[in-house]
Amino acid sequence: PEQGVPKSGDGFIEFIGQVHKTKEQFGQEGPITVHCSAGVGRSGVFITLSIVLERMQYEGVVDVFQTVRTLRTQRPGMVQTEVSELNFLSHKKCRFF
Repeated sequence: PEQGVPKSGDGFIEFIGQVHKTKEQFGQEGPITVHCSAGVGRSGVFITLSIVLERMQYEGVVDVFQTVRTLRTQRPGMVQTEVSELNFLSHKKCRFF
């Protein structure tokens, strides 16, 4: 949604998986371009969760908050509504694994 977070993030997790699967099917190298209206809220959640899920798969442990801090060094304001979006990210990461 434009404001707040989705009631259920299951479709969001599936969407991220489908995006990565499509990228692999077409043999695409490099980053995925992601953008919402401001380029920080929903885009930030997508990018953060995408990174977190991939790192969980390969490394087993990830710090969501550190991932957001790192992204903010490249794009200030990434993941706009601190509490609700970060809680959403943490909850979805835990449900995925």
